[in-house]
Amino acid sequence: MKREYGVVHGVAHCLDCDWSTESYKNAQAIAAKHAKTYGHRVEGELGISFAYDAREDGPSSNKHRKRS
Repeated sequence: MKREYGVVHGVAHCLDCDWSTESYKNAQAIAAKHAKTYGHRVEGELGISFAYDAREDGPSSNKHRKRS
C-alpha cells in the first residue's frame, strides 16, 4: 500500500509579545528558540496531510465506483 504524509502548515504565536511565525518546515524549532531567548510562552499548531492508496491498478481504479 502506498502512503503519503507531510506537514502542510505550521504557525506559532507568542502570548507575551507580538511575535509570530508561519513556517511548515521548522515552526517548532523557531518557536522554541523564541521562548528560550525571551522567556516567553509560545503556542502553535502543525497541520498534516496524509493519504493511503491500496488500489491495485493505480489512481484510475474504479473497481468500487457505481456505474451509470
